Amino acid sequence: MISVRTSKSLPTKMTGTIHKGHPPLCGVTCFWQGPSLRRSRILTRMRLFCMAGLLLASTAAQARSGQTNPHDLTPRPSTPTALAHELEQRDSATATLQQHCPLPITARLLDRHASAPLQQDALRALQALPTEQLEIRHVQLLCGKEVWSEAWNLYLPDRLTSDARHRLASGHIPFGKAIGERNFIRQRLNSRITGLPLGIELENRAILRRRTDKQGFSYLIERYTTAAFEVRKMQATNSDAGHHQEPASGP
Repeated sequence: MISVRTSKSLPTKMTGTIHKGHPPLCGVTCFWQGPSLRRSRILTRMRLFCMAGLLLASTAAQARSGQTNPHDLTPRPSTPTALAHELEQRDSATATLQQHCPLPITARLLDRHASAPLQQDALRALQALPTEQLEIRHVQLLCGKEVWSEAWNLYLPDRLTSDARHRLASGHIPFGKAIGERNFIRQRLNSRITGLPLGIELENRAILRRRTDKQGFSYLIERYTTAAFEVRKMQATNSDAGHHQEPASGP
């Protein structure tokens, strides 16, 4: 009788244990089930962490190289008026062009010359002292192989940092990038879209001033080519003028 009562009580205890939410006794499989689940979750989190790290590293590399994410690009303006409006929204023309180009905007140094009257205009506009020397930088700005603009920067190097002067010694760094967009503001003088050389659609003149004390340091002339626009003129497309834009005549 004792053995019968004992054997009948075992299922009752096991059933009661199951109803209370506790699993019945099992083998080695149940012992490893919890740790395996935890290991799986840890590995998933590690993979997500690594993916996020790679994404951040890629973004940082693009920022260092100046490369633009294709998803962040905006369509090129279709008219000189539209481009002029965009240029009014930022102090750096290089930064304005960069938002339309998937490659870093680069500069091609043409020469360091400007006419005597233009130099006199720059010295007066910048209120240069007799002891200050005027430097000239005549470049083309390129998106890949396309010439998007041509610029004359007549500037006073004594009003720039040594780091900026060092960067400007290279002919491949655009002026605005060498100075740093956050370090200057643009005072627009005038714009025109008529009476320009063939292949040039817009000309801007401006003075660049230090953001800290508003002192002018550069007299700037920019000319934007047909290649900078989304809708190109027939003669520019047929002659491939966007790729082989000849330097414009001096302003």
